[in-house]
Amino acid sequence: MGRTELQPGEHGSISIKQTGPKTWRARTRLKLMTGEIVPVSRNGSREDKARLKVQAAVAELLKAARGSDELKPDSKVGLACRQWVTEIRVRSTWPRPPMRAQTIDKYEYQLDRYVVPVLGPKRLNELTPASCQRLIDSIVARGEPGKKDMTNTAVRIRSVLNMVLDRAVIHDAIRDNPMRKTITPDLKQPVPRAITATDVYRLRKAVRKWVEGGKDRPGPDPSRNLAVVIDVLLGTGARIGEALALRWDEVDLDSAEGVPTVTIAATMVPVRGRGCVRQSIPKTDAGERVITLPPFVVESLRTIRPAMVTAAMPVFPSRRYRDDGTVLRCQAPSNLRRQLRAALAAADMTGEVHPHLLRSTVATFVARKRGVADAAALLGHKIQAGVTGRSYIERLRHAPDVSAVLQAMVEIGEQEARLREQDQGTEGDSARGNDRSDTRTEVQAA
Repeated sequence: MGRTELQPGEHGSISIKQTGPKTWRARTRLKLMTGEIVPVSRNGSREDKARLKVQAAVAELLKAARGSDELKPDSKVGLACRQWVTEIRVRSTWPRPPMRAQTIDKYEYQLDRYVVPVLGPKRLNELTPASCQRLIDSIVARGEPGKKDMTNTAVRIRSVLNMVLDRAVIHDAIRDNPMRKTITPDLKQPVPRAITATDVYRLRKAVRKWVEGGKDRPGPDPSRNLAVVIDVLLGTGARIGEALALRWDEVDLDSAEGVPTVTIAATMVPVRGRGCVRQSIPKTDAGERVITLPPFVVESLRTIRPAMVTAAMPVFPSRRYRDDGTVLRCQAPSNLRRQLRAALAAADMTGEVHPHLLRSTVATFVARKRGVADAAALLGHKIQAGVTGRSYIERLRHAPDVSAVLQAMVEIGEQEARLREQDQGTEGDSARGNDRSDTRTEVQAA
């Protein structure tokens, strides 16, 4: 009669043989979960001890990770990190990628900066929850009170290392992910902030003054892009990358229906080795939307629209260079941020405004006038509606028309500025009148 076929995780009968005066050897065959059959033998000073040792060895082998062709239990953590980055980069080319290239660049930087120097030389089977927690603790300890407390960094490191070690579990290099047993500090929830309508007026005035004064500064004359981009951000609530990725075929200033619109369908992203490139999809699926433009944005865009435009021509092109004079590329966000800092410094407004603050300003103004739902739709945020919303309701790509609300935001700032200037002028005239009266009194007294 032949041997009974073992199933994965099962072992055969244990045979015991005395090999010496006080030595017994117990043997059996074990079928691992991978289907591989391995012999197991242990020695003991008594028959029952040898049997117990074989049973303990069987249990240990069933729990032990075996690894794969790519990754073994004794592989280094640094190798696991490199393999994960390489694998996820390949998957970023899928039609609907689980992760985009710019996100992978950030994760790769964080692994190289914080994880590999500390855990890279360790073997996967040497990792413990304690060693992973020490890594998190060391990152938090580098921080300083305030904005540099390293809390966000610690949370991101835990997230990316979780993904690396989850892949090691898939390859059976480890049986359990020790990173999942670690803890991090709670993230501080950001406090939304918005500028006033008066500040909107001051910003637009400062930017235009800086652009117009460019001829008096050394270097090439600045384009009007900065002033127009600021207006687009204020009139749409778009992200800076979405605004700079616009092409003229996505801007309709002369609509047959008389409703000027702009279509947000792309964004600018930094990609390692390629610089800042135009990504043909926005940051999120809900980010694709059509926005009705307020009059002040329409007027601003008309000032820079060429007489002849092509579909792929960027609305905000970067400068032409001698080696690339025939290709118009979208302007990089870092370039526009640099120009904005210069304009704010010239107006003594350093640190008062940044591009994303304009997005929260638009959201705040719209939410107060029209409600949170309209503000979310304008900004391209996904509105949760359960299974019904996910599976049965076609998403409206056209954002609610809040152009009148945003036009009012700009006009209110201008009216407040004019009133303030009139009040200051009246006070000045009154002061000069008092000075003249005092002078006449002094002359008459003399």
